Amino acid sequence: MASDLASLTASEMLAALARHRVTSQRLVEASLAAIVRRDRSLKSFVRLSPEARAEAARSDRRGVRRPLEGVPVGVKDIIDTARLGTEYGARIAAGHVPAHDATAVHRLREAGAVVVGKCATTEFAHMHPAATRNPHDPTRTPGGSSSGSAAAVAAGLVPLALGTQTGGSVIRPGSFCGVFAFKSSWGRTETHGIHELGRSLDTVGWFARSAEDLGLLGPVLLAGHQPARTVTKPSFVRLRTPYDALASKAMLAACDDVAARLAAAGAEVARRRLPAWYKSARDAHRVVISVEASRAFARYAREQPTRLSATLRDFIEKGQAAEPDYAGALAFGDRARVHLDQVFGDHDVLIVPAAAGEAPKGLGWTGDPVFNGFWSLLRVPCVSLPAARSRAGMPLGVQLVGRFGQDERLLAIASWVAERLKIGPVAPV
Repeated sequence: MASDLASLTASEMLAALARHRVTSQRLVEASLAAIVRRDRSLKSFVRLSPEARAEAARSDRRGVRRPLEGVPVGVKDIIDTARLGTEYGARIAAGHVPAHDATAVHRLREAGAVVVGKCATTEFAHMHPAATRNPHDPTRTPGGSSSGSAAAVAAGLVPLALGTQTGGSVIRPGSFCGVFAFKSSWGRTETHGIHELGRSLDTVGWFARSAEDLGLLGPVLLAGHQPARTVTKPSFVRLRTPYDALASKAMLAACDDVAARLAAAGAEVARRRLPAWYKSARDAHRVVISVEASRAFARYAREQPTRLSATLRDFIEKGQAAEPDYAGALAFGDRARVHLDQVFGDHDVLIVPAAAGEAPKGLGWTGDPVFNGFWSLLRVPCVSLPAARSRAGMPLGVQLVGRFGQDERLLAIASWVAERLKIGPVAPV
């Protein structure tokens, strides 16, 4: 029974709590038991909260039910949690315990959620991998940098988990692990208390086992949240990009299939192609993130360079060398953001790959963020839907891209698509 409780969606948990069929203490206990039982090899969590059981007990004593009352959640270890170690996936930060919660965590707790533990991250949310394995195949990467958050949700350890994205750190692991994933528009989620990687790109995102659950966190975490109008018949663009040659045939077929099924369901689906000049977006993103990261980590690199990975040290050096190109890269992003309105036209959502293909084999690399970085540069909201499997049985995510700032609209459309096309999480075999 405990394992059944741990694998419920957040919406199912909230419904059971409202009907007094379960308590928060039972849900949290089920989550902790599932972590102890299954996470030894998965390695999605780096530490558990000693206060989770007490928080669940307090939740059960409350008379008023808040939006996430009693629901267990995981938090990426790049995000500060008061009195609970936050080591940023970095040897140099070993033993660090913040005095205060990050704003995103504070808002989760204010909504009644119970933080059960911290999820593994790559070093400072960059590319040096965490130890986490993919729940569908332990020989493959779960993606990064929100490795543990995606894997924990996919494995049924928690129904919701926070992540962050500066390049492809939410959408790509969502695709690789077969769960629903959302990256907010830049500026719509508060990053105070989250270790900086690229200040003009950093955003908060989250993972869930249903599109409905993704929407639960919108009112809690989106600044200036406004409920989306009822979705009746959204319109879509199946967009081809200059990077499509880097995508697997199965991934492109999954995107085409979603577009075709939406058209068959009565939605308007146009087909467009990004201009060739967008190919420079990948390089522009690399310049921006490397320069901003080199500034964010300058003190570490100067004072304790040997406690950083060679991967991060090399990235810092590249960022320092790229300083002369920084202003031009930012200008490219501005130009592309203005042009993107023409790409959307009168349509609501773009359909593109969430990753180049299935999760690569091996744990030394988290996968190519080629289908994520330029959307991060453009600062728009994105969702990964677990829409297909590869021939090897691995999940393939289809990415829905919304207009800048219209996060609520994108979340509502993602739910509409998942319901119409019967898209659910891809369960590990």
